[in-house]
Amino acid sequence: MKNSFFFTALFAVFALQAQDQTALNTHCYYHDNGAHQRNSNINVTHMLLDVAFMPQQKRVEGIVKHTFVLMQDRVDTIFFDAPGITINWAKLDGRSLSFRTIPAGVVVETNLEGMYLTTHTIEINYSANPKKGIYFIGWDQDPAIDPALETRRQIWTQGQAIDNRHWIPMIDDRADKFITEVKVHFDKAYKVLSNGDLISNTTQGSETVWHYKMRKPHAGYLLMLAIDKYEVKYSKSKFGHPIEFWYYPQHPEKLEPSSRYSEAIIDFLEEETGFAYPWGKYAQVMVQDFMYGAMENTSATVFGDFFWVDSRAYLDRNYVSVNCHEATHQWFGDLITARHDGDHWLQESFATYYPGIFEEKTFGPDYGAWYFRNDFNGAIAAGKKDNLPVAHSEAGSARHYPKGASVLYMLQHVLGRTNFNHGIENYLNTSAFKGVETHDLQRGIMDATGTNVDWFLDQWVHRGGEPKYQVKYTQNGSNIVLSVKQIQANATTQELFKMPIDIAVYYKDKPATRSLIWVQKADENFTIATNGAVDFVLFDEGSFVLKEVEFNKSTEQYISQLKNAQYMLDRYDALLALRTVPLDKKNNALQAAYKTEKFGHILAEIATQLADNPELAPSLAAHPHVEVRKAILAKLPSTVANMAVFKKMLSDSSYDIIASALDKYMACPGGNAYVAQEIVQNTRGHLNNVRCKMLYHMAVADSTNPQYLNALADMAGPMYEFRTRVNAMNEIKRLGNLTSTGAYNISTAASSYNGRLAGPAIDCLHALYQHTNNKRHIDVVCKLLPAEISARIQTAKK
Repeated sequence: MKNSFFFTALFAVFALQAQDQTALNTHCYYHDNGAHQRNSNINVTHMLLDVAFMPQQKRVEGIVKHTFVLMQDRVDTIFFDAPGITINWAKLDGRSLSFRTIPAGVVVETNLEGMYLTTHTIEINYSANPKKGIYFIGWDQDPAIDPALETRRQIWTQGQAIDNRHWIPMIDDRADKFITEVKVHFDKAYKVLSNGDLISNTTQGSETVWHYKMRKPHAGYLLMLAIDKYEVKYSKSKFGHPIEFWYYPQHPEKLEPSSRYSEAIIDFLEEETGFAYPWGKYAQVMVQDFMYGAMENTSATVFGDFFWVDSRAYLDRNYVSVNCHEATHQWFGDLITARHDGDHWLQESFATYYPGIFEEKTFGPDYGAWYFRNDFNGAIAAGKKDNLPVAHSEAGSARHYPKGASVLYMLQHVLGRTNFNHGIENYLNTSAFKGVETHDLQRGIMDATGTNVDWFLDQWVHRGGEPKYQVKYTQNGSNIVLSVKQIQANATTQELFKMPIDIAVYYKDKPATRSLIWVQKADENFTIATNGAVDFVLFDEGSFVLKEVEFNKSTEQYISQLKNAQYMLDRYDALLALRTVPLDKKNNALQAAYKTEKFGHILAEIATQLADNPELAPSLAAHPHVEVRKAILAKLPSTVANMAVFKKMLSDSSYDIIASALDKYMACPGGNAYVAQEIVQNTRGHLNNVRCKMLYHMAVADSTNPQYLNALADMAGPMYEFRTRVNAMNEIKRLGNLTSTGAYNISTAASSYNGRLAGPAIDCLHALYQHTNNKRHIDVVCKLLPAEISARIQTAKK
């Protein structure tokens, strides 16, 4: 953070800007069909669900009781979302009720009239075989005999965006909040998790009735269930909130790496937002074949079991950032909920912002800076496709997540972290347990800090695009003249950007001097006093503004920037600029930086450039940072000279490195699959990534032996979780060969509800169909698939 002088100057600028009424022209410049809340004639205050399941039939049977108040003086009918649900009977205040079903749900005929806010109840008895919202995993498979198999028998739900309506007749509208209470009847051998407090779990014969109840209202799409033979780790946060982590008992060694920082994250969010965790307990539960990373159901996050990692898989991809993302939603999304899809950013952007701040506070400022640089890159990439604003229902995940998080990162930099946090605390306090829109955030910050941020949200949230600056400077005596142009392509929905930019002037023999400029015109010149011979200049020191920049410097200036810049990202940007410089002109500077830098990703970039010197490759490949080893592995060609490096990496602590090293080693002249198998034979890897890779290479080396292709075909089947299936399918596709078992197993994946399994399966079958020897197998299974999928598979490549 910069010193208080700059913030004082910045707030003086804010005061002037607030008087400029053109800065307050805040509204959406795009038509947005999703930016509307639906009409309601009642307000549900409580929903009691009493439900049982027939998992082999994928069937739900239940009774749901809605307590509600009238919002109009006469209510003839009430509509409940219930597509595909069979309604057996309905009752109003205990009396039978007439109803009619339509494709979207059920209309009950109430003929109510009276005072506003009069309370009534409607009970609905129903049954369903839903295709969405609730998922029955593994019940059509035999129990796993091989302990290496990952298939489980589970039931779990996914309500967002509007999928709970497929298994519960309800008013499935995110703007309607109510208390939920759930009773689940199920086999006593299983554990059941739902939202809120566990009131009781009473065993009656062969089943247990699990009774959960929320303390506070929340949106209906956030109701959840998860059922499996779980174990539970119980702990508490620093402030005394109960924390539960529901896990598979078969791999206790994965518990600590997977649940790491769970308690610290809740503490961090409570301290950072100034608002106490609002839901009593906080539980997390892993499920199989989850179609997303995780889901922030109120008080009970569901996450994909591909984050169930041991200490080695933790090095490659762990749950920490996603854990923080979903925990953040307990405030932003669950406590306060966007009224409609047009303001969806108010949930996802905050949930993407806070993990970066958590990484900064937990691991150091370089981690936070790197996190937000990746968000910046994602936002810039999206901006090259279209110009939709963040506050738009069709803005897409790249804007709702990384760009929105980038906007918040800029806002906290502009306001100062303390003022930003004060504004967010007020926003949460005034909007708690309510639906919100962007103007609620604006008002919360204004009322808490006295700072009008309408101008900021107007250009960054309601308008699209990002600035692109062209920067040059000339030295004129004791001053430099900094020339700044905005050269982005403007549109009717995008004006010139107006942003405070930090300028740092570094000198050859004196400390750097810093100043703040306000860039808002198409072409501006700024005169900045200097304090000696200028070495290099930084525009937006520390990289706090989402932007593209053209600012050309000499090789000597980039080398000096790499050595002397205060912030890691400025040094990293100098490295990127040095990529095209011959090694002999930068070698000394790179080796010096390699000795002083500590952050893994900047070390990885240095190592990548140093790897042009073949004598350094073995030592670089042995670096303790996994990012460095991955970078060197990617850079080194598969030659005899590098074979020893790749062979050594077959014993690496990172599963990803082992899997990649297998390909590199086997691509070397003389690469030996049997030698590789001897080294990695006891290493399956995470989600069997090493195992699948080794089977591929053995199938190539011993092509007459069918056991390897058969093993891959089995691993592509439903006895394995979906990431293993995808890994196996990718190797089968590389082999270009298919068995009847493989064809059948991949076809079951092609019909999956989970697009991250179905997509790769369809691509695999399509690629294999181009080989004549595979067509007969695929033609057989295509008869079992929907016509649309069959056509996609059998269409010849263009």
